[in-house]
Amino acid sequence: MKRWLTNELNVPRDQICLLLDNHATKQKIEDSFMAHLVNNPSIERGDSIFVYFAGHGSCMSAPPGWFLDNTETKRDVEIICPHDHDTKSHHGRISGISDRSLYAMLDELASSKGDNITLFLDCCFSPNQNPANIRDRSITRWTKTTKATPEDLYRGLWIGARGKSHNSKYGFFDPASVHTLLAACPPGHKAIEGKDGGRFTSSFLEAAIHMPLYRTTYASLINHLLKATGEPQKFVCLGKQKDKVLFDKVPFTPDSTFSLAYIDEGTKMLKVELGTIHGVVEGSEMSLHLHNYRCSSNPHIALSVVSEVCPTYCLARVKSQGADIPKSCWARITQWNNRRPFCVYLKSTLLSIIRMLKLKRSFPNELGQTAATPFKSGVNISRVTKPNVADLLLSFGGKSAVRVQNNPSISEKDQRPFEIEDKNPIEIIDDAARFNLHLLRNNIENPLRDLVDMEIFRLDPISWSKIGNSQLYDGKAMLTQQNGAIYDIALHNKSKIDIWPYIFYMDPNRYRSTLIYNPDSSKEAPLPRQGSLNIGAGRLGAEALSLAPDQNHADLAYLKLFLSSVPVDMNLLEQDPLPQWVDQKYFPVRNQALAPGKDIVWDTALASLTFLRHPDGNS
Repeated sequence: MKRWLTNELNVPRDQICLLLDNHATKQKIEDSFMAHLVNNPSIERGDSIFVYFAGHGSCMSAPPGWFLDNTETKRDVEIICPHDHDTKSHHGRISGISDRSLYAMLDELASSKGDNITLFLDCCFSPNQNPANIRDRSITRWTKTTKATPEDLYRGLWIGARGKSHNSKYGFFDPASVHTLLAACPPGHKAIEGKDGGRFTSSFLEAAIHMPLYRTTYASLINHLLKATGEPQKFVCLGKQKDKVLFDKVPFTPDSTFSLAYIDEGTKMLKVELGTIHGVVEGSEMSLHLHNYRCSSNPHIALSVVSEVCPTYCLARVKSQGADIPKSCWARITQWNNRRPFCVYLKSTLLSIIRMLKLKRSFPNELGQTAATPFKSGVNISRVTKPNVADLLLSFGGKSAVRVQNNPSISEKDQRPFEIEDKNPIEIIDDAARFNLHLLRNNIENPLRDLVDMEIFRLDPISWSKIGNSQLYDGKAMLTQQNGAIYDIALHNKSKIDIWPYIFYMDPNRYRSTLIYNPDSSKEAPLPRQGSLNIGAGRLGAEALSLAPDQNHADLAYLKLFLSSVPVDMNLLEQDPLPQWVDQKYFPVRNQALAPGKDIVWDTALASLTFLRHPDGNS
């Protein structure tokens, strides 16, 4: 389950609290519930919260006054069994976590963080109906409580549940619960243990990896499992939100690496909204998919190769014979087909010679050979034997990788050794190759050269008025960096066309490209002909630009400016290794409604930023 969360849903490891075996005691579960969920300031209201329990359930006789109707009829209380269930502690016997306790815990969580809560229980609460069958007992996720007493239930009751009466009708299976419940079986039935663990968990994971989760509701997922498994075990889905998409769609955001593709009525070819401004060239290859959502199964339905490129779109032919291509789909670049390969020099030491040998085998034997290589960026990558011709020099120091960026050599500061911990060297090379591809790329015709000027001004943090002259000169800016320093970027258009500008902040130390100015494509061009645009200048509704490097990283960055005579979706070029469970503005652009593709004008400009420490030591 943890691998599914991290690998398929991209949940950061520090957002997962995993308690196994003797660490999963009642006290530890309750303490972790409060620290990791209820009192966690990083969780905002509406965030998706997933509580998973795999183990045994049990039942105990209810003490007097436990239930709402307060009758004398003998009834049972359902409990989940932590590792120390039914053992003795200095407070008495451990009686597990009762349904009454867990519901009070989840209500408390919902009050502070919202009701986007999924409870997954892979256990059962009823004894085996055939106690004579030893094999059934050994594979059933239920255990008998022999020593804990009803009084222990009161002693172990969650403090928030005290004073609140409980309804005996439902146990853990309240159909009107604030959370959504996924359970291995209904009351009176048994949950089965298989060779891979709980049958419910293994069935769920097998289906989740292959289903379009971005449009799958809780109820439809369980219905699918019931039909697909053919097992006598009856999985359960309950709760007021069972007809919502899993996790209320939080992980399933649009993935900017996909671009809209459709059959062009004029040419009958595949038209993809990617062009030369994005780095596409003739021979670039793309895979085609049915949707563009993250964290949801999305296998390619065909492969295509670009045959004609315009500034904002391209035409491609489908390589896969007999592939059934819908009228519209989504394309993802698998091979950029960059003419000059990204060159890597690997420096071996006595301590790293074995690691380097393994890494060297990852490189293609010949230029252009892409089969069986682990690189996923789609950039042509080549290993060289001379450091002076390399774009990247890579070596190992202990558990971390040490790299030197050799190209581009805009600043000598960019050539200092930089250590990257806890990152696979394949990922480092991949990230660096894609980063350099877009950093160095430009329009060789330079149609807007000397027609658009960019200035960077320091702003007063109180009045947001400009301080002094522009700090950008001849493509370079020396910024004295203090905590809280803010800046304004001013663009001046001396050309005879209206322009949509896009600005990327590019960090060469972490290979992160962030789109810091992305104009709304539904409005007029923000940089009109013979006009100006101020970004971060304190206008109503605007945000100031910090342009600040991470204090733990080197003090160099770049601003990459893309200019276009029509609005373009530039999100594809963003490069951020952090998980993106964040809603993003998404403006799909249909270029066929614009001017003819070959008449579109685009260009780029690049500025390097060097951050100087303030004399007081702040950065």
